[in-house]
Parts: sequence; C-alpha cells; structure tokens
Amino acid sequence: MSKIFFHVDVNSAFLSWSAIKHLQDGETVDLRTIPAVVGGDEAQRHGVVLAKSGPAKKYGIKTGESLFAARTKYPAIKVVPPDFDFYVKNSKAMIAILQDYTPDVEQYSIDEAFLDMTGTEQLFGPPLQVAHTIRQRIYRELGFTVNVGVAPNRLLAKMASDFEKPNKVHTLFPEEVPTKMWPLPVGDLFGVGPSAARRLKERGIYTIGDLAAMPRADAARLFGARGDTLWNYANGREADPLTKQHAKDNSYGNSVTMPKDLARPEQADATMLALCDSVGRRLRRDGKTARVVTVQLVDNLFHRTSHQTTMHNPTNSTDRLYQVARELMRQMWPARPVRLVGISAEKTGTDNFEQMDLFTDSARLDKQEKLDRTADELRKKFGSVVVTRAKLLMDDAEEPRALGAAKDKDSAEKGSP
Repeated sequence: MSKIFFHVDVNSAFLSWSAIKHLQDGETVDLRTIPAVVGGDEAQRHGVVLAKSGPAKKYGIKTGESLFAARTKYPAIKVVPPDFDFYVKNSKAMIAILQDYTPDVEQYSIDEAFLDMTGTEQLFGPPLQVAHTIRQRIYRELGFTVNVGVAPNRLLAKMASDFEKPNKVHTLFPEEVPTKMWPLPVGDLFGVGPSAARRLKERGIYTIGDLAAMPRADAARLFGARGDTLWNYANGREADPLTKQHAKDNSYGNSVTMPKDLARPEQADATMLALCDSVGRRLRRDGKTARVVTVQLVDNLFHRTSHQTTMHNPTNSTDRLYQVARELMRQMWPARPVRLVGISAEKTGTDNFEQMDLFTDSARLDKQEKLDRTADELRKKFGSVVVTRAKLLMDDAEEPRALGAAKDKDSAEKGSP
C-alpha cells in the first residue's frame, strides 16, 4: 500500500486568527483585507511584527522587523496585539477536525500538522478530494484558510504546502520533484537555514536541484552527517523523519522555554549544557548510552525546527552530548529569535564502551567518566544544586533560571526516561 501524507498549514495564522477574534468582538473590517500586522508591545522589547496581512506585504512590511520600521513603510498600518489564548483555541479546533479523517495526526507547531492518510481512500475518497474537503471544512467551520500538501512522505508534503498560497492544495510526488521542487532556491528546502544557505551559495549551489545533483560525499564533507540528510531531502527522500514517535524507554529528553527570546546560539549555550547535564545524568542513572542526539528549537512564532545526528560511538557523557548538541544548534539556528531549546538522546542501549582509535584520548575519557559519576553521587546524596558547572555560574542572570527549569523537569520525570 502506497503511503500518503498531508501537511496542513494555516495561512498567516496569527493574523488570520486575530482577524477572526476582532470580527467576533464586533469590528466590521477584516484585518486580512487591510494593511495590518500583529505586533508586540512597542514599549517593551517585543515591538516587532509577528504576522502581517497580504495588503501589508505589498508595502514591503516583513515579519520580524520593528513596528517602527513597518510604520515608515506605511504610516497608517493597523497594529493589533497577539492573543495567544485565542490562537491555541483555534489550533485545537483545527486538530479536532483533522482527527475526524485519521487517528494519526501529528501536530508539528501551533499552526501546522501532519496527517498519515494511508489506507483511508475507501472511507473518504481519493487524496486530492479529501484534501479539498478538509480545506473547505476548516474555512467553513472555523473561518480561516489553510494550505494542504499531499505527498508520499512528510518531507514532500511539507514542501508542497509551501507552494502558492493561500487556500490551496498541492501535490508533490517523486515524478513531480524535478519540475516543482528542484527549481526553488536552496534556502526553501526544509532544514536549510540562512547560514547553511549562505555556505551552499558560496559553493555555487543556488537551487534545490543544484544540491540534489551535488555529489553526496561533498554534501557530507560540507555539513557532516547533516549534509547527508540535506542531500536526501533535496532528492525527495525523508532520511530523518520530520516528526517522530519515540518509545518511552528509548528516548531521554528535556526542553525549556527561555525567560526571554534568544537572538544568537551563543546565548543558548549555557541552557543547552544544563539540558545535556540533565539528560546525561538520567542516562547514567539507568545504565544507558545513546547513539542519536536530536536538538529542537522553537522560534517566537512557534515554528519548530529539529536536527539530529548519529554518533560513531554511543555515550552518556554530559560533555560529549553537549559538544554534539552545541554544533547542531549552530547549524540549525533560525532567522527568528528562539523561545524554546530542547535536546533528546535516542537509540539507547547498554553498550557502555567507546571504541578507541589512534586519536582518542583514553585518559581524558576515563577522567570525564569519573567526574560525571562523582557529580551524580554528590547530587544524589546532597541535592541537585550541590554541583554546578562553572559555565552556568559565569553566564548572565537569565541562565541559572533556565538551569532551574531543566532541573525541575528532570525531577518530575524521575522513574521514567
């Protein structure tokens, strides 16, 4: 049976949902029909454009720029504050509709979800027909529009939903990849952030098709294991699943929402170290090592990005987990400020050894293992704050709060990975 996935993505979610709320509250003008933006408090640090209407886009107004800059482009721009409670309400209502068509709905962010529609044709009809049914039903019952991507895997479904907007259904099957996906700019490929796009363009790789035609080994040399994944994505293959359901006993994870949004990856280093320390400690407690590390970031528009890598040797070392997570974080850092940072360690087992080679510093590894276990014992006996890494003490005042959040979550999860 051929696999079929949908990716449902709300068009201009925050602006659309705010427009609905204002109409419900008695306003007569639909924000979607005038130059309008959703923006934070200009008196605070959140005085930026979070979402924009189609008419606002025509004046060159961009998501992420300051409201001051937006007003220089169109002085009469309508600015409304975000209403996250109402956004969540609409998101849940959409998911409820999607669950009428398949039990396998994976919410990817507040405004998008994947549906595994494999085997549902006898119930609802051909994929294109049901995709249009879902699109029309969401608009009829909830009042906002969505794009639906239809494809044989999640990657291609997500790429398809980003084609022409709004209120459209697009397909992206393997035979359509050369004409529909390969001509797009390489920065449009899922997983290729601004930094990676710049590096690729410096090497003459301007389109997704250029990356697909690049020798696979060259992509791997350029970005490591991530390069191999991107090469597969460019060729329409979902090498790393975009969303994953982990067995509870096979994944150790932790995440934290930051006290303030972070603009640069260096600002998240101390938080990532605290998270890695928590995950490493739980692995060691259960006598486990992990071979796969996944880093997750959520930006201030609730868009989720996750990258993963497979290590040559399994580990439960805090330092090793941190080295890998830190590098992944730099590769994937989005253009928008980050509000949540997370890490998970997967493909766990009890093979508690590291394969040595000529360049392995075995003395350093032994010393690090002893330090980790000594710290674990001290924390177990005297409490989790008795041992704190120097980096966490030297960072700015926000970072210890992030450490506290990681610690609290770890305590809540004791007894389960």
